[in-house]
Amino acid sequence: MAEEWFERSFREDYILVYQHRDDSAADSEIANLLERLPVKDTGRVLDLCCGSGRHSRALARRGYEVVGVDLSPVLLQLAEEQNTYPNLSFARYDMRHIPYRDEFDIVVNLFTSFGYFSSDEENAQVIRNMAQALKVDGEVVIDYLNPAYVKQHLVPHSTKEVNGMLIEEKRWIEDEAVKKRILIRDDPAAQSREYTEQVRLFSMEKMTAMLELAGFGHIQVYGNYQFEPYRASQSPRMIFYAIKR
Repeated sequence: MAEEWFERSFREDYILVYQHRDDSAADSEIANLLERLPVKDTGRVLDLCCGSGRHSRALARRGYEVVGVDLSPVLLQLAEEQNTYPNLSFARYDMRHIPYRDEFDIVVNLFTSFGYFSSDEENAQVIRNMAQALKVDGEVVIDYLNPAYVKQHLVPHSTKEVNGMLIEEKRWIEDEAVKKRILIRDDPAAQSREYTEQVRLFSMEKMTAMLELAGFGHIQVYGNYQFEPYRASQSPRMIFYAIKR
């Protein structure tokens, strides 16, 4: 079977493209999240789509028992190599097929790790899986983009140089998804390596409906990492906080 885009994209080159997203940034984001949201200050946390474990480590550092889950063997290996916490472990699963039931106090899904699938049903299944993984009264935090903001502020083309490599990124909107093509060249004469990314553009109303159908209530929506109220035309993010009923 052909590889899904996310199976190909989240490998060694991904780490280079997003290397500015480091542990310091993750620690600041988690500190802000815990300060501004009414999240439990102890318990078991599922970091769904944990990548290289930046946010998992920030949570473990604060005493939570954390399980980081991702599909990428490359990113998970990096997470394992950097793990010094006895209260942090990692596991490899596709977020559509996780085995957890009624065992976590908190689920976090951060850095736009939602909306990867082309069908509404597959994306809704991910939210149902979050609910199933949580105990009753468990909390979920989904850090997602704001489609209206993306459409207004889309940068169609950009280039940057990282460690002598040229990274070219092209972005467009198609089929209710924001898509990105990434071309990486080790030098100007080299053949480029190509990756794609795509994220479905779900409105706040659609996200709220999926959360409600999965059994969540007390749904709150914030518009940025300062957790200010969501404003449809101005907020760069939609950060959802909800409680399993």
